[in-house]
Amino acid sequence: MKFILFILFLSVSLVGYAECKPGGDCCMGCILEGRIPPENHRFPTFSIALELIEERNLQTIVETGTSRYGDENCLWDGCSTLIFADCAKHIGGIVYSVDIDGNALEKCRCALDEEREFVSLVKADSVEFLRGFNQPIDFLYLDSYDFEILNPRPSQEHHLKEVMAAEPWLTENAVIMIDDCALPHGGKGKLVIQYLQKQGWKILENNYQVILVRGCN
Repeated sequence: MKFILFILFLSVSLVGYAECKPGGDCCMGCILEGRIPPENHRFPTFSIALELIEERNLQTIVETGTSRYGDENCLWDGCSTLIFADCAKHIGGIVYSVDIDGNALEKCRCALDEEREFVSLVKADSVEFLRGFNQPIDFLYLDSYDFEILNPRPSQEHHLKEVMAAEPWLTENAVIMIDDCALPHGGKGKLVIQYLQKQGWKILENNYQVILVRGCN
């Protein structure tokens, strides 16, 4: 009986997911179906992020740290590249996913299907990539450099360098989301959040992931 119910649930999820087509009506939350369930610690912020991308028509999405396991570990890793790719396909945008690990990029590339044309996978140091990006960034997602509880500073400093490198390219309507914040020592986002708040950014959502927008938004 439990198995039958699971199959029915999966079928409903896949139907909802399949309804998201380029240029058509789409519940952006459907993009998460089959990947991240509502009880997952990333579900609330991803849902808000997708709504913001659609409402504000945020065309250029840049993420640091790609979906290194493709679609094999969404519950724990987030599958952000695949989620943003589906979103970009719906709004006609583009995702730039930068990672220093070529194997991670290849794993992600293999997991992409028809969304591949909306994604640019870049093998590079994220800070150097962002410094030379030289075009508007509407949505910035920071998730590179693994966080170590016993040595949190390197990850925190790297993310600060990323946001400072990206700062010249962030549009007035831009949104920044940082992963792995609800961890000891402030997680990955501690220094970034402190810096952005001093620049007038406001926390829109404070969860496992943190979303910030400019104070005037």
